[in-house]
Amino acid sequence: MAGTLDLDKGCTVEELLRGCIEAFDDSGKVRDPQLVRMFLMMHPWYIPSSQLAAKLLHIYQQSRKDNSNSLQVKTCHLVRYWISAFPAEFDLNPELAEQIKELKALLDQEGNRRHSSLIDIDSVPTYKWKRQVTQRNPVGQKKRKMSLLFDHLEPMELAEHLTYLEYRSFCKILFQDYHSFVTHGCTVDNPVLERFISLFNSVSQWVQLMILSKPTAPQRALVITHFVHVAE
Repeated sequence: MAGTLDLDKGCTVEELLRGCIEAFDDSGKVRDPQLVRMFLMMHPWYIPSSQLAAKLLHIYQQSRKDNSNSLQVKTCHLVRYWISAFPAEFDLNPELAEQIKELKALLDQEGNRRHSSLIDIDSVPTYKWKRQVTQRNPVGQKKRKMSLLFDHLEPMELAEHLTYLEYRSFCKILFQDYHSFVTHGCTVDNPVLERFISLFNSVSQWVQLMILSKPTAPQRALVITHFVHVAE
């Protein structure tokens, strides 16, 4: 069915879900990974993840009644792919995790160990660090001199520092953060994205400060050249 989907004309969530299931063969090989990954990544725009999991559970239960073993195993392969590709969703969304555990419990009750073995949510590591926003506590901290000058850093070294900050920030942003921002148009109740935006606003202001702190045009030109090399 995945091959019959006409994405140019648009599809319902149910059609896309069926297409993703049919994208797998009975051995778990996915014929259209781009479709499957795109759908699993973008589905929260249209349906909560817990509801999507409920639909998968319903499809599996219906396939049992229809004695469609192929559809059952393909559904389990899709769930396994979902857990493998986006494990953070299952650690940070208790309702979603509960839906998947319900499906696994159903498989265990049936004695269907083959299908049950495909769904292993307990091995998902914790991603709570993604949602933690560090709070600085000035009490008891020793005062120390700090410098924002970069004169002692080569462009490559400074670029590595900035890239590391960017990487750490991006790692903490989840899809629902972007979704919340688009929906509400602001970062209210979205501390991770708020901290991310604040960080890069601060970097921009810091670059401006480094340039404007130089009294002469040639000195400012040298600073600009330095940051051009950093960008390169």
